[in-house]
Amino acid sequence: RAAHEAALDEIRHAELGFALASAYAGEPISPGPLAEAARAPVARDLASLAAAAVREGCVGETLAALVASAQHDASTDDAVISTMAVVRADEARHAELAWRLVAWALRAGGADVREAVEAAFEEAVAELASVRPADAWHLHEHGRLSEAEALDVRRRGLELVVRPAMEALLAA
Repeated sequence: RAAHEAALDEIRHAELGFALASAYAGEPISPGPLAEAARAPVARDLASLAAAAVREGCVGETLAALVASAQHDASTDDAVISTMAVVRADEARHAELAWRLVAWALRAGGADVREAVEAAFEEAVAELASVRPADAWHLHEHGRLSEAEALDVRRRGLELVVRPAMEALLAA
């Protein structure tokens, strides 16, 4: 149920984003083809499911919630503030779901699950460490952080939230 609710949240996020884009553009903006969706990997076992949850949820959704919060706090535009309030709450809930899934997988699985979780976490850390921001422009009043600011939020979130939580989870 929680996974389906999270998927519906993501649809709502897209709708909110397209509504903002349409308002800024002064004309309707809608999605186009998403070829990447057809190539999305599907977990075939518990270890790959847990690894995907680490990358996309424990790391990705946790950091997305923190960035959305920073965007919310930087904005002065009421529509953006309202949108980011929804997004940050939803992303935090999605992250919580991922952490619960990984905790369950570690309890239910064996050494292969633990190894997959550890490797996925280290890969996510290495990937974030390799990112170099390409721009420094921002539109804070509209919730747009510079790439450097967003990267700083992600890196601080990784060190202050994700890493300690992952260490605690693996120590349990």
